[in-house]
Amino acid sequence: MLINSLRTAIMLLSLLFMSGIAWSVLSLALMEHRQLYAGYAEGDLDALTDNLAAGLVAVVNQPDEFFQLKTLMLKLDPYEHVKGAAVFNTNGQLIDFYIGSSQQQVSDEQRIQFRNWQLLEPGLHHKDGNLIAVKLIGDPAFPLGFLVVVNDFQGPLDASTNSLLSSTLPTALIAILILMMVFAFFGNRWLTPLTHLSAFARRVQRSRDYSLTIPVSGHYEVSELTQDINNMMDVIRRESEINLDYVNLLEKRREEMEYLANYDSLTGLMNRKFFIGMMDDLLRSAKDEGKQYDLMFVGLDGFKGVNDSFGHEIGDMLLAGVAGRLITQAPANALVSRHGGDEFLILLEGIEDKARLDALAGSMVSGLAQKFTISSWEVRITASIGIARHCENYGDVRELIRDADIAMFDAKRDGKSRFSFFEPQMMAHHQRRIDIANAISHALNDNEFSIHYQPKVAPDGTPLGAEALIRWHSSTLGFVSPAEFIPIAEQSGKVTNITQWVIQHVCEDIRDVFLPMGIDTPISINLSAADLKKYHLVGVIKGAFRKYQIPAGMIEFEVTEHSYLDNLEIANKFFAEITALGCPVALDDFGTGYSSLSYLTKIPIDVLKIDKQFVDNIGTSERDDALVLTIIEMAKRLGMVLCAEGVESEQQLTFLGHHGCQIIQGYYFAKPMICQEYIEFIQAHNASDCPQAAAEA
Repeated sequence: MLINSLRTAIMLLSLLFMSGIAWSVLSLALMEHRQLYAGYAEGDLDALTDNLAAGLVAVVNQPDEFFQLKTLMLKLDPYEHVKGAAVFNTNGQLIDFYIGSSQQQVSDEQRIQFRNWQLLEPGLHHKDGNLIAVKLIGDPAFPLGFLVVVNDFQGPLDASTNSLLSSTLPTALIAILILMMVFAFFGNRWLTPLTHLSAFARRVQRSRDYSLTIPVSGHYEVSELTQDINNMMDVIRRESEINLDYVNLLEKRREEMEYLANYDSLTGLMNRKFFIGMMDDLLRSAKDEGKQYDLMFVGLDGFKGVNDSFGHEIGDMLLAGVAGRLITQAPANALVSRHGGDEFLILLEGIEDKARLDALAGSMVSGLAQKFTISSWEVRITASIGIARHCENYGDVRELIRDADIAMFDAKRDGKSRFSFFEPQMMAHHQRRIDIANAISHALNDNEFSIHYQPKVAPDGTPLGAEALIRWHSSTLGFVSPAEFIPIAEQSGKVTNITQWVIQHVCEDIRDVFLPMGIDTPISINLSAADLKKYHLVGVIKGAFRKYQIPAGMIEFEVTEHSYLDNLEIANKFFAEITALGCPVALDDFGTGYSSLSYLTKIPIDVLKIDKQFVDNIGTSERDDALVLTIIEMAKRLGMVLCAEGVESEQQLTFLGHHGCQIIQGYYFAKPMICQEYIEFIQAHNASDCPQAAAEA
């Protein structure tokens, strides 16, 4: 439609253009014709009046002039365009008057006009469509009168113009028509390819097939335009294919992002957010639909040990294997989710019989306890499960998950690899954990903590130092065991605050009590895994050493094997700075980990502490004794000082002392004691040594 409109517009424009040219040429021709006619009429009238004025010289002012004058005036009869003529004497009196053949009579008004015209200057004048000739009769020096001849000018001119138009206009119109036909022929021939291009464009628009092409036709720019359109279609086709691939990629990315937003990338299970949303929707409609739901909270036991032993890659594969077993063992209509880390959630529907639920939970515990074969490794793991029943009665999903978590924690506390149903009384223990976590900051501010020192001695009982142990007597909770509040402090992120408090108070005791009493044996301070990650703790230690002027080597830092190996790179950097301060480093709980031997040569350790569980087994069997002897021999060869903790019998002391263990710590010599009691313990030993020293002297 656009090409048709363009063609029509071009045709109309060409018609107007040619008509304008023709009209301009015709107008110029008519103008030239009128000018030529005017020149001819003026020349003819000028000659006529000159001859007539010359003839009147002999007649004017003669006594018998009337007859001769009439004879001369009648010579104007052959001139059909002469309207009239008049002869005046020099005084302006009309001598004779002639009426042309085209005039029947002359009115008084015309006579007045003739009288006025004789007042004009001699020559030719145009007045009111007439050509007026005014001639002087006689010599200009001796004029005899005036001749005035009025010739019709406009009428003959119009008639001549009309005659010219009637003879030329048909020819001009025929010429214009022929030109229009020729232009239409060539214009249609040249513009038809544009019509094809328009139809092609509409076909592409309807089909959206950008592989279409159009044959190249037409001339000049039209053929170039056709080729350009084909090239453009090829570019559009390629770009369309690229865009389609890009759209497909974006769609795939959108699906992946949606999947990642709702599912765990490692296990393929629902993630916590998506699971909670679905569970919330199900529980909202549960009462209306008469459905019952139960929630299982599955927590793996000892998963950290798997990571430490086999590495995180095997740990990730283990989590994927656990997820697969949970899906296999859970009912088909159950929702299974990875809650985070090594914890999983399972929402069960329609198990009203508690015995069936017991059987399902037991089956899951047993199933997860079976070995996993991962990359040729046989990995074993157990799981503890907490169960919250009648989820539809909960108003808040978070409370439901909390109760199932509490039940799971109860199962772990009762021995792990078991399941437990949530009971309201479990909240008391959970609330105590919360109370302890909330009371730690208050206890630090109010100095509710205290330091107890457990002596370290040589096998013969000579004091070699002590381990600083924190105790807490809360104003609201009573006595809280370190075994209870330290894990809670680690989970709540407050353990480093406790460590800083211990460092400050131990340094203060060294400056104000031990050094003035002459006690210069080292004091050990325990560090947790969280402490090793706090870079500012080194600054705190340096500041305390400067503030309390602690001698080099007066403080020793202990870290458990698990804490060290779980943060090996960070721990090495941390203890490199501690060692630079002159502080020995002790590895506590040695032998309870999974990778001790492979890492022992890579860590800067001064003291190796044999864990109590190995000390307890001394004398039980030859294999247990051989294990302790192996540890002692290995420490000797590595140049480490050995400290055995938990020594409670003479048999243990004798065995350890005989085989070269340098430091003994345990109830056999002393329990943890307050600062004053520790001073008395040192003083008592020194007093017992004095008589012996005197006797030797």
